[in-house]
Order: sequence, then C-alpha cells, then structure tokens
Amino acid sequence: MTTTILDRVVRWNLDPDGDWYGDERERYRWYEGIAAAASMQWIGVPWAAAILVWPLGRSVVLPFAVVLFLMLVPMLICMWYVRSRRVDTTPRVVNLKRVLWGMAGGLPYAVFLVGALRAYGPEEATWVGAAVGGVIGGAGGVVAQIVNSRRRRRLEAVPTADED
Repeated sequence: MTTTILDRVVRWNLDPDGDWYGDERERYRWYEGIAAAASMQWIGVPWAAAILVWPLGRSVVLPFAVVLFLMLVPMLICMWYVRSRRVDTTPRVVNLKRVLWGMAGGLPYAVFLVGALRAYGPEEATWVGAAVGGVIGGAGGVVAQIVNSRRRRRLEAVPTADED
C-alpha cells in the first residue's frame, strides 16, 4: 500500500510509535476520548453558529462561516481517510437514532445558511426558499441513506464464492 501525505499526517498526529499517549491501553483510551470530544464539537460548534447568527445578524456571518468551514473540512478528511482504509461508511441500518444524529450534525449548517441569507436580506424571499429547499434536501438525504443502506444489506446477503 502506498503511503500518502494524509497517511503521514495521521500517523504523526496519532503517534503510534511514540510515548505521547502512553502504552497501548492508554493510547486506546485517549483515542476514545478524542473521538468523543470531536463528535461533541462537531455537533455543538455548528449549532452555536446556527443559533447565534439569527439574533446577531450580518456582523457574525463571515466569522461563523469560517468556523463552520474549519469544522467541516476535518470531518471530510476523516471520511476520506476512513474510506481510503476500505471501511464502508454506509450504515447497515438506518434507524431513528441514526437519522436524529444525522440531523443533529447536518441541520445546523442549513440553519446557519438560512440565517445568513436572512441577515443579508430579511425582506427577501431568498432565505424562505432556502429553508424550504433545505427541508426538501434533508428529506431526500434521508431517503438516499435508506436506499444505500438497503443496497448494502442486499450485497452483504449475497453469498460469496469460495476462493480455494
């Protein structure tokens, strides 16, 4: 397997051969803690921006947009890295918990965008149209997840041929 720049960055960051996180058990616990903290930030920071843009208005749109961008890029890099390691990120089952967590993570970006459009044109219909489009797009996203999940389960159910 070819070592990419992303591989080097991840290896440097996780320090698997160093003593930054201690022994293997301690390192595993640190990774769990870091993953928990990241997932809380991935939910909390976007929601803070999405809520605060409404009362604070135009003056916070650009700084919050930068913060949201800086939250989104590492998440996308994370997905890219995991998929490059041949991990299928399509959920096996789309249940209420998965939908709610997906909404908790994705909805603040849409709420922020609608709030930012409203901050720049409160009398215009653009922000209302964006809100309606966001609802329709979100519903489409849930349907797409359900379809992909069913497709994955069907593929997993197909018996594979022996490679003897």
